Amino acid sequence: MTKIIVNATHKGGEGKTTNSIMLAEYSALIKGLKTLIIDMDPQANFSGRYISMEYDPAYRGGKIPALHPDFEPETDSEWDGRSSIANIFYGEEVIPYPTAIPNLELLPAHSHKLQEAEAVTKNEVLEKVHLQLRRFLELPDVRGSYDVIIIDTPPSKGPLTIAAIKAASHIVIPAQMEQFSIEGIYGMLQLWKQESYYRAKENQIDLIGILPNQVRDIKLHKQFLEGLKLMKGVSDYVMPRVIKKRAIYTEILVEDANPKSIFELPKTNVARLEYEAACLYIMERAFTHG
Repeated sequence: MTKIIVNATHKGGEGKTTNSIMLAEYSALIKGLKTLIIDMDPQANFSGRYISMEYDPAYRGGKIPALHPDFEPETDSEWDGRSSIANIFYGEEVIPYPTAIPNLELLPAHSHKLQEAEAVTKNEVLEKVHLQLRRFLELPDVRGSYDVIIIDTPPSKGPLTIAAIKAASHIVIPAQMEQFSIEGIYGMLQLWKQESYYRAKENQIDLIGILPNQVRDIKLHKQFLEGLKLMKGVSDYVMPRVIKKRAIYTEILVEDANPKSIFELPKTNVARLEYEAACLYIMERAFTHG
């Protein structure tokens, strides 16, 4: 069965998108799994990692995917040549983009369309946003094409994040060792518990864990990490892996980075080993639980 792993946090800067990138590239490059990545964040940073994103001429500051490589303007008269995950909210066709990484395909963000979906009124949310992603990912053609689907979400607990959680089989919560980050963990745990409550026993959503992220070798971060491991209602979910604060995790994401992926570094590289251990834990948990 296809595993659908969602990286979700309540706020920006927690390393959510970086974690989505690392997990996607580990899945495709190291495990050789057929992997689909989905960008539900209007900021479109996850998308820009793998395809060219253009500024939307009709929406200031917004981004749209570049023309799809399969687009043929001479014959595709009913298609503008762009596809995004936001199309599912508009009843439009969705066509994944290939990436430079074997086994890895992308359904990119479309800033304006996703923001419109995020802003629907309350009585429209459940039907038009909350359930739409799950319905799409339940299509036999989608489930039959991929081993793993990895979803990056906006830094919020809004409709798009809820839609991703409703579609998920597994959740990862990256969190910095800072006061506001740790306080926000409760909100994400609440979303997970609410979704679990409404699901059938045979279709439960598994919380893989809270991934301590951007951890520095300073007293404050060590205290927060130890406190997290003792915190009532939270301690059971703290992953036994830690991602430290390293410049390489930022440097390798720039456009002209060489190599392009952390998993193309030497196998003895400490940063590669660190993220490889975290990704291995997540993938093993996903394929043995649910």
